Amino acid sequence: RNTVGNVSYTIGMNGGYSKNEILFWDEAPGAPSYQRSTGAPINARTYYEAIGIFTDQQHLDSYPHFNNARPGDVIFADVNNDGNIDANDMVRSDKTSIPRWTGGLNFEIKYKGFDFSALVQGAAGAQTYIQTESGTIGNFLKSFYDERWTESNPGASSPRTFDRGAEYWASLSNTYWLHNTDYIRLKNIEIGYSFPEKILDKAGIQRVRLYMNAYNLLTYSPDMKDFDPELAPSIDNPNSDGQSYPLQKIINMGLSLTF
Repeated sequence: RNTVGNVSYTIGMNGGYSKNEILFWDEAPGAPSYQRSTGAPINARTYYEAIGIFTDQQHLDSYPHFNNARPGDVIFADVNNDGNIDANDMVRSDKTSIPRWTGGLNFEIKYKGFDFSALVQGAAGAQTYIQTESGTIGNFLKSFYDERWTESNPGASSPRTFDRGAEYWASLSNTYWLHNTDYIRLKNIEIGYSFPEKILDKAGIQRVRLYMNAYNLLTYSPDMKDFDPELAPSIDNPNSDGQSYPLQKIINMGLSLTF
């Protein structure tokens, strides 16, 4: 904090790094090294690796797949290169729903009667699993609709339409549903103006302040376009259908009087 002429300011910063790792436990033998939990974070889970969408039958025939696969389905990586897609191709993630990095930056500036303050916060290094209830009981996300596979749009980045977990690929634990929850958010911001005391004394008023503030005004999250990155599931229940109510964006205007 400091004062330069008529300007005073305060700047604060905080940050944290948190990591845990299983050094040893007597897990069952026989699993490939990329599935072992030793060396991974606690509660890190295994997933089939989604690497794209089958564009057509020729594409489907050229790469290992489940027997009931169709064009428009998610492609899973043949991790062990044995020509089959099965449980041996699941890979343990190196992330959980707990962020590795958390931090914030707050600052306040005052100039004569004006004041301005803001808080920016963020987190990185976590992920969340969100499988929507799209189909018979729920709508599809617009982002999915715009990018879904159809015969006229074979190069799509999203698979063909599905009914919740009825499709084999949708019911499997896989990285298509996995999202990084890294984000930066302008958590709150406020600007105000306090009228000079010499103007207020005649009216018997000690202080008058006009202000405008906002909460959750702006959020940047590269991989969480449809969901709130702060509403990630807990470490004990990592799966979500995305139906949690998001944080609200709130804007206020007000007048504060002190007699």
